[in-house]
Amino acid sequence: MVTRNNKLNRSRRGLSLPEAMISLSITALLLVAVATAFSSASQAIELNDTFFRCTQAARVTMDQLLGEIRNCDSLDMNTANTIKVIRPAPGSGPYSRQANEVERDFVYDSANQRITLQIFYSGGTSSPVYELASNVAACSFGPPDMGLDYNNAVIPIHVPIAVTVKAGVGNTTSSIVLNGSVVSASNRLVRALSGCV
Repeated sequence: MVTRNNKLNRSRRGLSLPEAMISLSITALLLVAVATAFSSASQAIELNDTFFRCTQAARVTMDQLLGEIRNCDSLDMNTANTIKVIRPAPGSGPYSRQANEVERDFVYDSANQRITLQIFYSGGTSSPVYELASNVAACSFGPPDMGLDYNNAVIPIHVPIAVTVKAGVGNTTSSIVLNGSVVSASNRLVRALSGCV
């Protein structure tokens, strides 16, 4: 009896080859499933982060642009996809011009899908081109409602702005449209002088 029991114990010491292959196959399938889930989750987090950053930059740009127009001394919208803002004289508030500043140009660059800002100074110098928002699929500055200022010059008095931001790759894209409109300070001055406020 002792010998027979030893033979049975020796033959059952490990896994047979088919059992080992089946367990390795199941383990490999589970690892592939976990890796796929991790990869998908990482891509979703990255897409969400990119979309959030793009929309937040567009919101800040919209807020800055509306504030600039609301407080400007003069506004030029004669160039397509461009708003030229001339700020009030230095020392007249938070939106006043810097020393030697002539104008600020906000430009929608459709080729690179971005909104930029460049500041021009007297003497023909300018700042670098600052990128305010990226992934801008579409942007419209206006068309503005035109009116007369206190010198009877035709000026933009109400400016609508729409910015569409799109982020993602392939079929997994998200977009948001930001709309805003503003009445320029020069129009408020005209209305106040005429008693229409």
